[in-house]
Amino acid sequence: MARVALISLGCPKNLVDSEVMLGLLQDAGHEVVEDAQAAEVVIVNTCAFIEPAVEEAVEALLDVVELRGEGETPRVICAGCLTERYGEELRAELPEVDAFVGPGSIAQIAHVVASCAGEGQLLVQAAPPWLYSASTPRIRTGREWLAYVKVADGCSHSCAYCMIPSIRGPYRSRQADDVAAEVRALIADGVREICMIAQDTTAWGRDLDCDWTLARLLRSLDLGGWDGWLRLQYLHPGGITPDLLEAMASVPQIVPYFDLPLQHADQAILRSMGRRGDAESYLRMLGQIREALPGAAIRTTFIVGYPGETQERFETLMRFVEEARLDRLSAFRYWDEPGTRAAELPEQVPGDEALDRLEALMLLQADISLEINRGFIGAPMRVLVEREDEETGQPVGRSYRDAPHVDGEVIIEGKAPEPGSFVTVRIAEAEEHDLRGVAEG
Repeated sequence: MARVALISLGCPKNLVDSEVMLGLLQDAGHEVVEDAQAAEVVIVNTCAFIEPAVEEAVEALLDVVELRGEGETPRVICAGCLTERYGEELRAELPEVDAFVGPGSIAQIAHVVASCAGEGQLLVQAAPPWLYSASTPRIRTGREWLAYVKVADGCSHSCAYCMIPSIRGPYRSRQADDVAAEVRALIADGVREICMIAQDTTAWGRDLDCDWTLARLLRSLDLGGWDGWLRLQYLHPGGITPDLLEAMASVPQIVPYFDLPLQHADQAILRSMGRRGDAESYLRMLGQIREALPGAAIRTTFIVGYPGETQERFETLMRFVEEARLDRLSAFRYWDEPGTRAAELPEQVPGDEALDRLEALMLLQADISLEINRGFIGAPMRVLVEREDEETGQPVGRSYRDAPHVDGEVIIEGKAPEPGSFVTVRIAEAEEHDLRGVAEG
């Protein structure tokens, strides 16, 4: 048996895979350690969504390889999306890496760890039909009061810029009773916030041979007297239905938070992306959300500089952002990803022009976010305490408006309970991303 460390890169969906791999390794008798320098085997669970993620993954692998000159010689395993996308190329270009494991093969990770001590490289790629379950061994990392529940894997959309379907395979939902069992187990374990995730969480159940929908799943969870938060992330705009909104409104533990990657607002660009909708239909949807769930926090993601994005089409996006008054916005410059349909499109936007547009968009949103945040001054807000500021010692937490690791925080004046507890904070100051307030009680 070996001492194994794991470095997890990318999104929370990847984090769940990492935690499952750790659980499987420990269940098989391997020793899980946090320090890569103390490990005999180091696994890097990679992301390969866009070029910067690929570069980060390769750099992480090379950093681990360098440990070989500092003492013991760890074996290095590249796991996850990078393997699935570039497996054979990686074997040739990274001979220092001992094994490569695709995301569909993580159930075999204990076998791979045991086998990679031999001569030559090991490549394990498979079609990804495998899904973890509530009974799958898992070691949760990070904050003990926070957990992610991945309700599905893969994606069946055909967005022109995205490699996920070719990496992760088609959309595959977990069974409703299995999801419910995991949620119950997490609540029993003291978790205060559960984030329900998938590549498209609103698509849950569509591939199952039954009449289950995400709305029905939410109503069936029977959260009882649990006083925590259930947060839905990665929602597709096409999946926002009146039934889903009603279900979210009817379950008090579900926070009114919508993570809706819209990607653009110009109809021509959206059609080129392989997506439906336009600025007008998106505004109607936002109105329906706000009517059904007053106070709903809405964040989105846009791609700037997509092929064919003229200045006029970019201005359509800017007008939409100004009218939509979104709470949170992330935006990225378009990356020309080999293997995607978008890479073959004409009218590629020069990189410097795309960056200028990105800056203009984010400056606009900064003013909007600040104005919205100032509207909370004087109001009480329920906050989940998470840490102490390293410099000031002040407690810091998040409101229902703040998803972990992607949104703002609430800086708390006065005495607050231990991390993992809720406290009421009266907001006194507002910044673009963060709020400041005084703990009550």
